[in-house]
Amino acid sequence: MRIKSLLLGGLAGAALAVPAFAADMAYPVKAAPIAYVPVFTWTGVYLGGNVGYGWGDGSAPWGNYLAYYYGGWDSAALSGGSDPSGWSGGVQIGYNYQLENNVVLGIEADFNFGALEDKLSYTAADGGDPTFQDFGSITSKIEAFGTVRGRVGYAMDRFLPYFTGGLAWANVKVDENWTSYVDGAYIPGLSGTASRSETLWGWTIGGGVEYAVTDNWTVKAEYLYADLGDINWDGAANTKIDMTMQTLKAGVNYKF
Repeated sequence: MRIKSLLLGGLAGAALAVPAFAADMAYPVKAAPIAYVPVFTWTGVYLGGNVGYGWGDGSAPWGNYLAYYYGGWDSAALSGGSDPSGWSGGVQIGYNYQLENNVVLGIEADFNFGALEDKLSYTAADGGDPTFQDFGSITSKIEAFGTVRGRVGYAMDRFLPYFTGGLAWANVKVDENWTSYVDGAYIPGLSGTASRSETLWGWTIGGGVEYAVTDNWTVKAEYLYADLGDINWDGAANTKIDMTMQTLKAGVNYKF
């Protein structure tokens, strides 16, 4: 009987000890999932718009031009120039590819409408009998321009400084009008107008900075210098206008 009591007591103690031992055992805990934050990349097609200011330099031998037509007159003078400047706006489309070393290679084309304009005015007089007077002006305009360029930059996460260069073009228009007077009377037959419009092609080089505000939207600032060649304004007077221009633009792009 004593042995039976001891066995029953031992079994009861063991039964009580099992839950306590189980409570002390360590169970493996599943780790919380780690949130994956994707690394930003400049690779992709983008489309955007820009606004800016441009200033041109239309070098031409205007003194020789006046001398050709008014060489025998008593006086001829001019003022102003053919350096069109003004505001512009346009669109751009391009593609970037970011290498593993963070170098970004790209290509971009842009098209811009411009309101770049400058006016040269001249007067000529001959005090003979009868007297002659001419009053004229020559207006130079850049009505539209664009580029097709390569881009090379270095990505600093969302910040991208870059160099760029390639082809440039511009629609350049030159208008002249003059009025003639003989002994103070307006002579329509001696007055007139002349106009020439031409698309010039040349090269451009520049640089800029771009920043990704979000994964899709970027903002940028860019400077370009373009040599557009010349427009043959007057073959008889051997007058060509050699046109260059500079632009400073701010833009926004959407990256697909």
